[in-house]
Amino acid sequence: MSKPPLKNLRMNQIPRPIFNRQLTKISWKKIFAREYGVQYSEMAILCLSPKAKYHLPQPSVNQIIIPEENNTAFFVDENSWVGVVESLNKKYTLSIDRLKKYEENFLRDGNDYLKITKKIPKLNLGKLGDKELGELYLKYQDKLFRYSVFIWTAFILNNFVTEKAATLLKPYLNLKSDKEKQKIFDILFQPSEKAAVFKLQEEVGAHKGKFKPEEFEKLCQKYKWLSCLDIHNEPLTKEKFKEFIKDFQKRENKKQIPFKQIIKNLRIKKEDFDYLLITKRLIYIKDARDDFRRQGIYHIRPLFAEIAKRVNIKTNDVSYLQESEIVDFLKKKIKISSKIIQARKKGFVLYFDTKRKLVCLQSNDIPKALKQFKLLKEEGEIKEITGTVASRGMVKGKVVVVKVVKDLEKVKKGDILVAVSTHPDYTLTMHKAAAIITNEGGLTCHAAIVSRELGIPCIVGTKVATKILNDGEMVQVDAIKEIVKRLN
Repeated sequence: MSKPPLKNLRMNQIPRPIFNRQLTKISWKKIFAREYGVQYSEMAILCLSPKAKYHLPQPSVNQIIIPEENNTAFFVDENSWVGVVESLNKKYTLSIDRLKKYEENFLRDGNDYLKITKKIPKLNLGKLGDKELGELYLKYQDKLFRYSVFIWTAFILNNFVTEKAATLLKPYLNLKSDKEKQKIFDILFQPSEKAAVFKLQEEVGAHKGKFKPEEFEKLCQKYKWLSCLDIHNEPLTKEKFKEFIKDFQKRENKKQIPFKQIIKNLRIKKEDFDYLLITKRLIYIKDARDDFRRQGIYHIRPLFAEIAKRVNIKTNDVSYLQESEIVDFLKKKIKISSKIIQARKKGFVLYFDTKRKLVCLQSNDIPKALKQFKLLKEEGEIKEITGTVASRGMVKGKVVVVKVVKDLEKVKKGDILVAVSTHPDYTLTMHKAAAIITNEGGLTCHAAIVSRELGIPCIVGTKVATKILNDGEMVQVDAIKEIVKRLN
């Protein structure tokens, strides 16, 4: 029997990953799942790679992004992840001075990024040649990369530092009741400053939700960028902004013991106090990094609109192109298939190949990659869902599973909101929920901070809630014992 032609064999193959020789040893760890397009997913991979070595002491190339529940899920080799986290902690959080330097660099690169996103739209983009437009695009990408590295590192450091801070606090709280412990945790793990969505909530509350037309217009212009998670997410229209803020009500200011008074009362040692200060600053940086990025995406949309016009696609579809594809089109007029874009909207896989080139797969190549890279997993039967209590309480209610932003429309007053994670787009809906359960997150994630402000039970970091629970199920959220129980 004759062998099949070599050409046909190659056609059925996908590019070999850089981690090909390590596949038998790799244990994949899922870090997050978001509604990101191809471009921003590429940026996420690059920010953890040797390209960011100037900032990241121990980078990793053993990364992959795959489709999961209408999101893009980021996985990294568990061993290399430990190295990334430990090296970052050693570099930036062992002293207040190191963290201050980190924050200075964060603000510098964040403002540089915002500056270029505001400057580019002022140019007459339509009159630029393809080459000039391509150069402008790469300048933007460079500023985005330098800032996005902080998006990654702040995320990593925050989780590490808050877990350590929580452990550090336990001996000081041994004689406190669970209720007292929760109050102290709530205050100690508040960010040192408020992020934009919380500032908006304060402004709306101060006006009791009532604005003169010119005041509403000004407020809308100030915050319409909050919905710009990625290029394919539209800014808030006046109608959507009105809907977004309608449930923001002024809440009575609860009398809280000042942070420094708690420290004094608990007789916390100076070195432990310094670490708690680091924690509060990092919690703020974690929130502020998203504010920079969303504003940047909002301002830079005219650049992507011009690129889309020349490629002959919709502006939002640029989100599903690789950087190299945009550059090749503008420099060499290499056409981009609209079929590939539509396929990527349904899901894609991203990783480094053996030449350290970013590969993007779609359609029938996705199951091949998942099988070859050992990412096909079967979920066993799970009867109880456990996680970390972010806000104490107990409540029963109907489950509404939110996997992507458009699912928020399903949530009604008193429902149990079950999500992969939450971010500013979810804030309005979170006001309706009786409780919140998330796959991801820790004590200082968005869901935790908002649920504590709302005074509703919240369990985060369950890993599997959106996969196990179904719309319409009745559950009991026991955010005291850290358990979610099915009732039907």
